Amino acid sequence: MEFRLLADENTSHRLISACQTLAPHFPMIHIASWRDGSWLGLDDEALLICCAEANLVLVGFDRATLAWHAGQLLRAGQDHAGVILFRGLVRGGDYGCQSRLLTTFWQSEGGNWDWQNRIVYLPKCP
Repeated sequence: MEFRLLADENTSHRLISACQTLAPHFPMIHIASWRDGSWLGLDDEALLICCAEANLVLVGFDRATLAWHAGQLLRAGQDHAGVILFRGLVRGGDYGCQSRLLTTFWQSEGGNWDWQNRIVYLPKCP
């Protein structure tokens, strides 16, 4: 399976399991499983650069720093491969809600997008 989404280290493995229960072969992997965990511990900017090189959209909850670092990269003339963040109203332990939001979004529209330098917050606002 070709992975397109990378869950950051602060995202639970349970989210990946819940997504793959709803959508078998959902193209998401946890950072601890990707490349034998070699990206664990990278700072946000370095992680975004690595994701760009691997064409992986980063999925996480860290709305403040991930969005800020993505903006810093753009201001420095570098690209990122995209970021999906969950809004504060989505509870960190509600893997059912998270997985429904993510799989529905990805299958209905996000999976077809050009993700370069894009940030999306789930749930999306109308």
